[in-house]
Amino acid sequence: MTSRSSVALSRQLSHPSGGVGKLVAHVMNRGNRKLNDQAIARLDVQPGARVLDLGFGGGLTFAPLWDRGATVVAIDRAEDMVAAAQARFAGAVAAGRLELHAGDVGHLPLVDGAVDRVLTVNTVYFWPDLGAAFGEVRRVLAPNGRVVVAIRDAKVMQRLDPNVFSLRSPEEVVAALRDVGFTELDVQTPPGAKTHLIRATRS
Repeated sequence: MTSRSSVALSRQLSHPSGGVGKLVAHVMNRGNRKLNDQAIARLDVQPGARVLDLGFGGGLTFAPLWDRGATVVAIDRAEDMVAAAQARFAGAVAAGRLELHAGDVGHLPLVDGAVDRVLTVNTVYFWPDLGAAFGEVRRVLAPNGRVVVAIRDAKVMQRLDPNVFSLRSPEEVVAALRDVGFTELDVQTPPGAKTHLIRATRS
């Protein structure tokens, strides 16, 4: 049985809001730092690329992507996270280095082929339909664009509320990407097997 505290934490991880949401975003930033860095390394970001961070939370990926010469397009379904990013990164928005949107993966607020790379870390647990979501990701990616999906292994997430978190295996993610037309699929599992990084190319 899932405890009340686990249910509350799961809901905040899924959709951070209010004061607790800000604290949760801070904790997520600390916990995701290494996985974010690994995912960015797999993206092969080139100067001038437009990179979509899908479910950006506290915006931890922004600076490393800017360091690589990218423009960041950031989408999160949590409006509180978008508002916080608009205030914190107002200079980058004004300079055209950052584009922020509130939106859901089922209906991304971007035109076809709008970005060159897509990064999403610890978000696919909240997607009710992987096929539809990855279909949208493919739509907004330019031809030959790359996506990297980073997830934690199910064995380290068992205490979270299953009504909020749909645990996804690397094999399930790969199958969903392949079904909507992605190619060059591969999975990297760092030592310890606690995380997985799935990479694919839009044909």
